[in-house]
Amino acid sequence: MLRPAPAPGRAAGGARGAGSPERGATASAAPFARDLALVVLAKAAVSALVLALGFRAVSDDDFARVVLAQAWAHAPRLDPTGTSWLPAPFWLNGALFCVFTPTLAVARAVAFALGLASAALVHVSARWVTGDRRAALAGALLAGAFPWSACLGVATVPELPTAALSLFAVASLVTPPAGPAPPAGRALLGALALVIATLSRYEPWPVAVVFAAMALLAAARLGQGRAAQAKLSLAAVVALAGPAAWVAWNRVAHGDALHFLARVASYRNAVSPGGGDGTLLRLFAYPAAMVREEPELFLSPVALALIAWRARRGAAPAAARPFPPLLRAARPYALPGAVAALQIAALSLALVRDGAPTHHPERATLLALLLLALAVGDLSARAFRGASSGARRALGGALLVVLFLGVFFRPHLRREHFNPRADEVAIGRAAAELTPPSAPLLVEVVDYGHLATLAALGRPASAHPDRSIDPRDPPVRSSFDDPASLARRAADVGAAYLLGRVRPPVIDLAGPPLATRGAWGLWAAPAGRGAPQPATPADRASGPAEATP
Repeated sequence: MLRPAPAPGRAAGGARGAGSPERGATASAAPFARDLALVVLAKAAVSALVLALGFRAVSDDDFARVVLAQAWAHAPRLDPTGTSWLPAPFWLNGALFCVFTPTLAVARAVAFALGLASAALVHVSARWVTGDRRAALAGALLAGAFPWSACLGVATVPELPTAALSLFAVASLVTPPAGPAPPAGRALLGALALVIATLSRYEPWPVAVVFAAMALLAAARLGQGRAAQAKLSLAAVVALAGPAAWVAWNRVAHGDALHFLARVASYRNAVSPGGGDGTLLRLFAYPAAMVREEPELFLSPVALALIAWRARRGAAPAAARPFPPLLRAARPYALPGAVAALQIAALSLALVRDGAPTHHPERATLLALLLLALAVGDLSARAFRGASSGARRALGGALLVVLFLGVFFRPHLRREHFNPRADEVAIGRAAAELTPPSAPLLVEVVDYGHLATLAALGRPASAHPDRSIDPRDPPVRSSFDDPASLARRAADVGAAYLLGRVRPPVIDLAGPPLATRGAWGLWAAPAGRGAPQPATPADRASGPAEATP
């Protein structure tokens, strides 16, 4: 936590024996900039590899977020979705869509850039927590490379930036082992980071509450000047601004301050009418998901501890220490670890009450996973640096075994898999090229994969899903199941084109498709059959999406 400022000779970031403070700051800034550049370049390489291996999306939510941001770009409003989804990611992507073209490619480029920015935030956080350049570098490199961090670094969802902002906020209140205490102004930066994070995802809300309490406690400590107390008190208030604003908005817009919780609970109940898993399983769902999805991060500390124990047990009493003491080096992670544990406890309680994410629960634990990766990278680097040659060989072998076990067992542990929706994206792009931008399309809804088609099409205002498959709505038969229903539905929305699976009912009504991609095809509707008209620049506006996940 924050402490009274140390003597001038121990100014933050100053190099010992550097002479003037200015020269010391310059001497420390150059290595920091090099390390930061290395972390960002490494993250870029990891992201490029993930894309080269074919990863595109975690779930259909990725595409839903793109569609809703495209809609916001066409018609901006304070609450972009009118649902339980928080607004900040849509504000950012929608604003960029107003500057650039509102396409899936632009959304993915933004996600790539946000992944790099997240890696930079994680590295800064590591420097603040450890106070050690090499330890922070090793931890940040690992934090940018473990599988979920790698995938979320290119996905069009806000989990990684949100977790990085949360880590940045917590780290702003941590005093590294060698000091000095962080300046009070740093807490304001952390609070501002939490405003963005809490308006992006719900997981940082418990973090914001703990941050505010920590900042107020720090302000009450003896030895704080009035200016520092004012900054810390302001940071506590700012940290809670995001949740307070969203609760107030829900009260004004929906008549219920906790409307978003009721909406999430109703969706979960509709998806799992019987209540799903029991209470005990729900309480441990998040820790179990962490271990199941990132086993290497949990096995590595065990390997470190075993090698350290064996090295010290086999050493002669008078011999030099064969393995460096790591427990003291792990102490800076105690406070951030406690915050992450409280966050997971809050998420577990929310899950019991049906107020948590409905799939891929490990996404919500990314703050804890990033923190664990920082600790593993840090402690491993210290161990290699200070161990004897024999201990280094044993440690290297143990970490290779951990990596092998993780690679071998990971496919068997994962419960949910990724779906890139390649065919749906391809037919959406084909429709964007072959149809006039203002032409209305009727889109077959088989499952939530139609959101990938809408995102690739890039103009959700002119695309009409043929039915709702929201589990809270009464089930409706697809109009693409028979020619008569399809003709009526196409006439109702004034569709000039049909976009769906290549099946006899559609062919019987509309004839051969204009284009096919995988199992999907594009047709001119019967009333408007013929060669598609060329698109003009004036037609290239996109519109709002009515579909919500």
